Amino acid sequence: MSKIKQNDTDSGYKDPGLGTMIAYSAGNLPVGMLLLVVSTWAMRLYCPSADEVGRVQLVDPQVFGLASLVVMIVGGFTDLLVGYWSDHHKGKSGRRQPFMRVGLPFLVFSFLLLWFPPVNGLSDVNVTWLFVMLGVLHVSFTVVFNPYLALMPEVWRTEAGRVRVSAWMAGFNALAQIVAFVGFGLAIDALMGGGEILGFHVPDGFKVAAVLAAFLTVICMLPVLTRIKETPHTDEKNVPFNLLQAGWETLKNPAFLPYIISASMLYAAQFMITAALPFLVVTKVVDDPSKGDLVASFLLLGLVVLASLMLPVVDLATKHVKKTHLYMASLIIFTVLVPLATLAGSIPGVPPMPHLIAILIILAPALAVGFVIPRAILADVMDHDTERTGYRREAMYNGMEGLTQKIAGGLALAFQGTLFANFGYTSKEPMGIILTGAAAGLLSLIGVIAFTQYPLKK
Repeated sequence: MSKIKQNDTDSGYKDPGLGTMIAYSAGNLPVGMLLLVVSTWAMRLYCPSADEVGRVQLVDPQVFGLASLVVMIVGGFTDLLVGYWSDHHKGKSGRRQPFMRVGLPFLVFSFLLLWFPPVNGLSDVNVTWLFVMLGVLHVSFTVVFNPYLALMPEVWRTEAGRVRVSAWMAGFNALAQIVAFVGFGLAIDALMGGGEILGFHVPDGFKVAAVLAAFLTVICMLPVLTRIKETPHTDEKNVPFNLLQAGWETLKNPAFLPYIISASMLYAAQFMITAALPFLVVTKVVDDPSKGDLVASFLLLGLVVLASLMLPVVDLATKHVKKTHLYMASLIIFTVLVPLATLAGSIPGVPPMPHLIAILIILAPALAVGFVIPRAILADVMDHDTERTGYRREAMYNGMEGLTQKIAGGLALAFQGTLFANFGYTSKEPMGIILTGAAAGLLSLIGVIAFTQYPLKK
């Protein structure tokens, strides 16, 4: 962490151009894709519904939830450590990129191996495999993407530049969601029972999709590692804090705590609903469970496409409406609609497919705001800290955000696994899915209440 003079953003400063903006933003595709793929589809691989003929359970859903909780907590504390270390690191290639280069191979290979469980059936070996691969994945994800995200407010230091790069990042995040939802869904549907690709037998589509996602991750990160130049600070004097003190200092920022509670609750709620939606479609929306993943993929594709089309509207809206107001509106929409979504197929006289489509259409504007605004708000929070203390600690803030979000997301998935195990997630016993939607809505409501205390009215 380094001290920065307050004239860093003098009128003579100019943000990097469009090419650099696109090169950096491309890295947000694997940021948005990898954990979304895991949260949406890994449970489908390891814990298929009893409605699905020919699929076998590899681990108990409650165990899956526990594994998610443990590794996300570990990954969260890694966020904190990496943030602190990155802020203090001094090297010829900068504070951020050395971490990204070290972590990328571990990230790619752990993600790949997650989709190759060694035993075709319930087994302690699969449980161990799940714990290890998820653990390495979450730790290496932190090592790569905590420093990556810390680069944004360092490289773009004007509010207009940050909103523009946030919009580009949102566009790549939308593409990430298309790949995560549709790419995986198509592969799973096409190769559910296995098939031949280039003369090789492929047991299922999960593996094909995982290989493609890993390749895409490498391709997107290369421009970040080769084109982005870190911004040197004028004073390299380190803050005399230890790790715990540094974390405490972020929480003392009056703008950070309301933001991070709201963002973490929304993050956890999104984890729960994206993991539950394919099960909802399989059990309550389609007549043929074998087509459930494909249908769920295209429903999510429609949602992401609609949200992406609204990104220019969000960018324009920020010129007339405060970012905080837009963000609050999106939280409220999410709170109301998500519990209603999981009731599809459970309301007499209401066809499940039109019900679900209507909910997703109304959710699209909220999702578009969620793509763009949170990163811009966090940049404001970091600037507020610099104004208060004179020090820059972008990675520490990203680390604290990662810690709280992963703990919240891990608890959410663990709770979801418990709901599924105890209340059911089949067509005859769907209450676990319905309760997941209610829990996601409650988490989002907590986020709404927390954000009412956010002090920066920008």
